[in-house]
Amino acid sequence: MDEEAGSGALTSHARVVAESAKTSAPLRVLLVDGHRLFRAGLRKLLADHRDLIIVDDVGTAGEGLERLARDNPQVVVTEVQLPDISGIEFLRRIRASANHVHVLLLTTVADADMLLAAAEAGAAGYILKDISPENLVNAIRAVQEGRTMIHPVLARKLLEQLEAKAKGGNQSRPHGLIDSEISIIRNVALGLSDREIAVRLHLSEATVKKHLRKIYSNLGARNRAQAALLALQHRLLQ
Repeated sequence: MDEEAGSGALTSHARVVAESAKTSAPLRVLLVDGHRLFRAGLRKLLADHRDLIIVDDVGTAGEGLERLARDNPQVVVTEVQLPDISGIEFLRRIRASANHVHVLLLTTVADADMLLAAAEAGAAGYILKDISPENLVNAIRAVQEGRTMIHPVLARKLLEQLEAKAKGGNQSRPHGLIDSEISIIRNVALGLSDREIAVRLHLSEATVKKHLRKIYSNLGARNRAQAALLALQHRLLQ
């Protein structure tokens, strides 16, 4: 795992599968962060990328919820710590009102428990603000494509936490998963899309989706982020 934050490794396996989404219209991004200077800097950064556009930037979760219906963003980039409510509660409210929107938490809070809470609330990614500009742009594109983005520092902390809790016990294989399904969830944790997993494992995309439904059901995972965390917990990346 690359030890340098923002070095290019963004997924739980310490790398980003970075691909630009080739679409006819720019990817619409809503930025919600309590620091005006940071929002201005990110807006300027994304201005250099024609396939991305910040439809608005606001300082509170309340303003962000108001903009969801008006601006129709595809991705919301927000913080864990907001002036009015927590970013996790903001994420829950987004899920309740606009479940199709992908939420990327871009934060200074390097906390494994917060990562778990974010995954439970439905975050598509959790990355730290020391990330490089290029990898931030790739992360925004990636979550829109259905990938899971976890900063390597957080992935490492989570592994250490899980290993500490499991000390003295046995790590067992997740119940009900066959080898092909373990291969699929491992690739989910790497940040690959269903199509890329299908190509890599020589399966049809429909077969991958079918296996994923079973995996989520067996493990109690509600989304790809939770599946990626479970892959970490059960050492499926090794």
